[in-house]
Amino acid sequence: MKNVNNSCELVYADRPEEIGMSSDYLAYIDEAMERSIREKMMKGMVTLVARHGIIVQHKAYGEAREGVLMKKDAIFRLASMSKTIGAAALMQLYDKGLVMPSDKLSDYIPAFRKSMVAIPMAGGEVRLVPPRREITIHDLLTMTSGITAIKSLEGYHPAARYCASCYKQAGIVDTMHALDSTIGQVTETLAGLPLAAHPGERWDYTNLSSIVLGHIVEIVSGQDLKSYLQDHIFDPLGMEETAFFPDPVNWDRIPAVYACESMERLDGLDLPGTDDTQLPFADTRTYYNIAAGLTGTASDYWRFAQMLCNEGSFGGKKILSPNAVRLMHHPHTAGKGILSNVADPWMVSLTEDQGSGNRSQLNRGVSIYGHHWGYMMDVETDYNTTFNYMGKGSYGWHGYWGSVYNVWPEKDMVAIFLSQVSPVGLSWKTQERFLNITANAILD
Repeated sequence: MKNVNNSCELVYADRPEEIGMSSDYLAYIDEAMERSIREKMMKGMVTLVARHGIIVQHKAYGEAREGVLMKKDAIFRLASMSKTIGAAALMQLYDKGLVMPSDKLSDYIPAFRKSMVAIPMAGGEVRLVPPRREITIHDLLTMTSGITAIKSLEGYHPAARYCASCYKQAGIVDTMHALDSTIGQVTETLAGLPLAAHPGERWDYTNLSSIVLGHIVEIVSGQDLKSYLQDHIFDPLGMEETAFFPDPVNWDRIPAVYACESMERLDGLDLPGTDDTQLPFADTRTYYNIAAGLTGTASDYWRFAQMLCNEGSFGGKKILSPNAVRLMHHPHTAGKGILSNVADPWMVSLTEDQGSGNRSQLNRGVSIYGHHWGYMMDVETDYNTTFNYMGKGSYGWHGYWGSVYNVWPEKDMVAIFLSQVSPVGLSWKTQERFLNITANAILD
């Protein structure tokens, strides 16, 4: 059985068994979520599971804030789950022949032609050298452009620390924060700053790659990113409640953010350089942060993820070509290095030469063997002992505030988990339990 829901509406199964899912196993999700709330890993969450385009599980658990029950139509801070939507926008331009992954970034933003690369020297110093080649669109989509993140200031790598310091001195803020600027202005500032690695040689998780891609969408389409997404993704998919800045009439549907374990409400982070829990309520609404700034509901994000699962179509509308979707979930970094998405180690070499002493540093902390990066998404290429998605070949990504989506093409399945909690190991474990139970509920 392949997708049997050809409408834009949410269709619910009368019995999960009708589409090859076990009711008994899906009930284990209830137990796992209630345990998470009881053990103070989460305050509340919304889950959604669909197979063949039919929803078999969609529930709200716990509280949105103290004394207020979570509801299925809660609007969540999607954080980095925004990135895949931005990549889809770029790939729509690829479908039209307007942007190619092999294109040089400088074809669209000439100032990047002058980018230099910081190379570590003895004593912690760096020297700037020309790149071996220019940054391409593919490099941005796979986060191998050499652009780093402000968080690299806390890392061990001298080139990354140097570049992050340059970014900070230039006034760049790469966190979830309302800025009195545009993504175009931030991109133009970034264009004159050094790279932390030669393009294509190291994987470095940074919001700035998405910001630059978002601005390329603006340049090529002639629309601001907010308008482009509304016209070409949100409206066609019926994502009526996905936005950078929700309408104030819906603010009461946005759950509060809580600290895992202590369950302290996190309202006091409205400072430059921090991940601001108050971003959805900002007065300044010109910075369309496609790296981490969208908000939306579980059912809205399901529409987008189901479109990917359907290889680009949803409700009779073609959003992307099948080839574009396959490019997005191809494990582009497979065979070239281990994918890492943690702040320390800083970034992962995509060549055999790890550099002086770097291999021991890179292997510290969490092992996430079996995961590789596609186009703004994580692809599970093998089973591992740290974090498993639904199965080999499944793909998706997390949001900073405790959310995850996962698409498993082989089983024609989509799973969505949304919560609002500080990102620590225990909160990730709840996501993994949800995804694993979902996979284990398959009957065929």
